[in-house]
Amino acid sequence: MATVNVTLSLSSTDLFAKQSLSFTETDALSPAGDQMLVGRLVTTGSGTEDNIALKALDGTNDLAYVFLHNLSATSGEYVKIGLCSAHGTDSTTGDWFAVLGPGEFMFMPISDMQDIDIEAASGNPVVEYVLMEKAA
Repeated sequence: MATVNVTLSLSSTDLFAKQSLSFTETDALSPAGDQMLVGRLVTTGSGTEDNIALKALDGTNDLAYVFLHNLSATSGEYVKIGLCSAHGTDSTTGDWFAVLGPGEFMFMPISDMQDIDIEAASGNPVVEYVLMEKAA
């Protein structure tokens, strides 16, 4: 069985006026299932929804982890992220749940999803992605 090691560290001495922030979380994940994807998507440009096409996670309450990384280093080349309710369709207009600026990334657990929509604000930023289905 495959193992993915995840570490997230957050720290700041000046974010809060009277308190420092410092914590590190680690986990060893064991992805399993038939949805394991890795790739790069060159976005089409502003106003166009690009799609990472997935087949539906198998069954109700299926779970997965998704990693998305906006590889752009150009100011203004942020990307909006949305989830589609049906395979092969676009997300609803304005139904974005995340915005990744140049160099920003996200890693989160998801469930019962179909496809991921990505729309560039400007330019053609490249988005790197990994999807790993969790064991039931």
